[in-house]
Amino acid sequence: MSLWGRLRQLLRGRADTAPEEAEDPRETLDRAYARQLQLQQKMRQGVADVVTSRKRIELQARQLERSAVKLEGQARLALQQGHEDMAQEALSRRALALNELDDLKEHTALLAAGEAQLLEAARRVDFQVQQFRTRKEAVKAVYTAAQARSRAGESLAGLDRDDSELLLALQRAENKIIDTQARAEALEALLASRTLEDVSVARSPVYRELAAGNSQQDVAGELARLKENPAQPKPPAE
Repeated sequence: MSLWGRLRQLLRGRADTAPEEAEDPRETLDRAYARQLQLQQKMRQGVADVVTSRKRIELQARQLERSAVKLEGQARLALQQGHEDMAQEALSRRALALNELDDLKEHTALLAAGEAQLLEAARRVDFQVQQFRTRKEAVKAVYTAAQARSRAGESLAGLDRDDSELLLALQRAENKIIDTQARAEALEALLASRTLEDVSVARSPVYRELAAGNSQQDVAGELARLKENPAQPKPPAE
């Protein structure tokens, strides 16, 4: 199964869960990306191991080549000195070295082929990881924007539900302001015509006390007059 196939299967499995148990898809993407990074690291480590093995075999092959050249020289020297048996032994050892060298060259060829395959696979993994990272960040950005739009929509819906209450509160406030302004204008008009001042003076305690005293004086005067002239009523005032 391809990378995106596994990712779709994983996201589909998450979508089948209950809403309260659903996981943030951004976390799912991050975990999938972490697994891809682990695979990439393993591929790179495998390539490094193959390269190390190939270089080690190549080093052994060069040592065997030098040994074969050296043994051939020893065989020539032994023949020149008349030691044929020593020359034969040197040539035998050279033949073994050359056989080992052939084996090493074969192993080197196999390792080189495997290394080329691993390098190609590693390049594909690198490309997939890069592509996955780009798409992952894009999907996360889209999901984050969708969440923001959802929250904004919920806020607007809440405002729509509260519109009627807000309008009523605003209307009450406006009515109260209008009443307060009307009262203030009325008081200013009364003060300007001094009517409020006269009414206030007439209702003050000092004014009432003076008025009561004058009334009592008038009553006492009338009583004295009636005592002096009990039979003669007082004419009404014009």
